[in-house]
Amino acid sequence: MDMHGLGYVILPRLPFKDSRDETIYDYLFKRAEYRSDQQLEPGQTIIKLVDLAKRFNWSADQIKYSMDRMVKQEYLKLDRLPQKRGFIVTVLHYAEYIQLGNYNKKKDLAPAQEKQQEDEKKMKSNAFAFFEDEGFGLLSSFMAEKLNSLIDDYGEDKVLEAMKEAVTRNARNLAYVQRILQSNKNKSKEWQHGNTQNAKYRRGNGSNTEEASAKVSPIFGGVGRVRRKG
Repeated sequence: MDMHGLGYVILPRLPFKDSRDETIYDYLFKRAEYRSDQQLEPGQTIIKLVDLAKRFNWSADQIKYSMDRMVKQEYLKLDRLPQKRGFIVTVLHYAEYIQLGNYNKKKDLAPAQEKQQEDEKKMKSNAFAFFEDEGFGLLSSFMAEKLNSLIDDYGEDKVLEAMKEAVTRNARNLAYVQRILQSNKNKSKEWQHGNTQNAKYRRGNGSNTEEASAKVSPIFGGVGRVRRKG
């Protein structure tokens, strides 16, 4: 078999949000131009969402969501082409990743691998992966926006806890998750309000006691002689 011109590709090991992101990234990395041509620079390729959806058997919304997430992680850059011709995808830091010499730093390898493993564990516990893994439904762009909104309002840790509670109650939908979050928020407010009232009550009692002491003390402070009659 003639192997001339096939070459090879060095794939960087990066921490991804989930396996779908990694699959798409690896595919784009392999497709990227390794030298400039008339239209593309090294690290660039042209794609259409519908083509990727057919290739990987995911919806176009899922593909776009993964790619947008990798844009936020600064792994990719997307430029939309006119007339619905797709996107120019730029793999960021491509020139560095394809240099074999950059992977020969043995001293830094172990800490880098440990950090990657820690990052991957954190990524797997995020709300978006949990949404898909636990059967909340298809993570369309609309559902992703709703989930993002909940995270912005309540924080990812609290959203994750609410989603876990929804799973245990067999109520896998974001409306139920939102009710749990709002209920917990209301309980927290009531608890804080109760603590505030107790603090005010304690301060009020303290001042009353001081006033009472101030009124009583002169009686005992001005004791005189007792005269007997007769």
